[in-house]
Amino acid sequence: MASHVHRRSLLKLAGAGAFATVAAPALSACGDGSGGDVGNAGKNLAPWPTYTPFAGPRPDSPGDESGVQPLYLNYPQQVVRSVNDTVGDGSEVTAMVITYGAPPKPVETNRLWQAINKALNVNLKVVVVPDAEYGQKMTTLMASGDDLPDIIMFSQLALPRSHEFIQARCADISALVGGDAIGDYPNLANIPTRAWQAMGRIDGRIFGVPLERPAPGNSLFVNRTALGQAGVPVDWDTEGFLTGLKQVTAGRRWGIAGSKPLFGGLGAITFHAGSLGAPNAWRLDGGKFVSTFTTPEFEEALGVMRRLAEAGAYHPDSLSISSTDLQTFWHNGTVVSTTDGFGSVKLATLTKIDDRFEFDLGRPYGPNPTPWRGSGYFGHAAFKKAGTDRIKLLLRICDYLSAPFGTAEYELANYGIEGVHFTRDGSGIRTTDLYKVENTDNLPVKFIAVAPAVLYLPGYPNAARAVHEWEKAVLPKAVADPGLGLRSATQTSKGAELQRIVGDSISAIVFGRKPASAWRDTVVQWRQAGGDRVAEELATEHAAAK
Repeated sequence: MASHVHRRSLLKLAGAGAFATVAAPALSACGDGSGGDVGNAGKNLAPWPTYTPFAGPRPDSPGDESGVQPLYLNYPQQVVRSVNDTVGDGSEVTAMVITYGAPPKPVETNRLWQAINKALNVNLKVVVVPDAEYGQKMTTLMASGDDLPDIIMFSQLALPRSHEFIQARCADISALVGGDAIGDYPNLANIPTRAWQAMGRIDGRIFGVPLERPAPGNSLFVNRTALGQAGVPVDWDTEGFLTGLKQVTAGRRWGIAGSKPLFGGLGAITFHAGSLGAPNAWRLDGGKFVSTFTTPEFEEALGVMRRLAEAGAYHPDSLSISSTDLQTFWHNGTVVSTTDGFGSVKLATLTKIDDRFEFDLGRPYGPNPTPWRGSGYFGHAAFKKAGTDRIKLLLRICDYLSAPFGTAEYELANYGIEGVHFTRDGSGIRTTDLYKVENTDNLPVKFIAVAPAVLYLPGYPNAARAVHEWEKAVLPKAVADPGLGLRSATQTSKGAELQRIVGDSISAIVFGRKPASAWRDTVVQWRQAGGDRVAEELATEHAAAK
């Protein structure tokens, strides 16, 4: 059977293709909000998995406790095996994940997919859902009574009652991974505790495997060549930042792309808010949660973005075209900077830039910056309820795909087959032309499970050094979101609406459709729509977690 038929049938399983005829009912499987309590206050909390780090190859420059990643300029001369037992049982395993890449080639002609299936000893069928459609697909899937994929990737997108859905229809894996039990899955034990904590518990239990991410949050990606030619320094203040982006905006080149909220978050303003000292989402004040939206620093960040727009520094299509197209403008030099998640510091990004310019990250520009740390995870993989043996098989799949840098399993999951998708030379990995289409952007098994990140950019040592220097300069000052991993019923049920209120207002103010003074009204609307209630619920959860 052709792979495209598999994909179509799986999309039907996930509720795709039925949006015009199926209304979204209440989540009968998880109640209408009056069912299970997904909060953790007063619950018997499952222990977090015992962290057992992998003793990997020695880096060229070490990481540290602030979140600076270990830097590798060369690939290990020898890799080791981290999985010696058989993973699968030859059965079919379905997984639904988000994608930001092109659709994968069918499995019949996709040597990477075939190799992963062989290594896992399963028939892995991956449903890839474009990021722009993911929220709708997930909402439909959760509302349907249909059978579920074996593995469901949940991003950080606010989905109404997603925690209730997970509690009702996904497997509680606490007994299999909590505490020392994680030792049966050594690569999962290598996932830092902070990633599990960022994922959080539901009703005191563990319901998934986190997709770990480095410490930095949304960052400003810059074309250092263009900035250098304009005389813009690496370190800048607010006026220097504004002047610099104005200087590089000329003709058909713009200083910056994208001000609309990114998938599942606030997007560009997080860089500006952190530059100007705003708290990361919330500030804890005597046990109370105070929203960053209510602070003068956040309002000042809006003002900086508005000044950029008034100066014509934003690409004119920033609000109307897809994030993928905006990324293309960044890759080809049409725009000199863009905000993106730190996960885009990767080989695929540098390959797309193709040496057109020197890659770098922009440092915070304010006098007392509080750069926003990321959540430390991108989302998590949850498993459809099943017997213990089946859940153990799914955990073994995640364990394989989480194999750390320096292992043969990592090599396959990230670069493919030697001689087919990559070759080696004196400095390490060199990807082939086939890798441009057969990779884990297009076949995103990295959204089923992924290794803890290290800083290795094969073929781009200067970019790797620049990122490492940026991390050392920025991360010691970075601040975390104190609400990370805490449960709020209001955030779960109304998070999308609250995000829309804020996102729409940011765009309207930045691009001059509303006056700057309208932000005060937005904050009032946000608080009345549920923001104040979220703050109260987070405070209750925080107090219980002590």
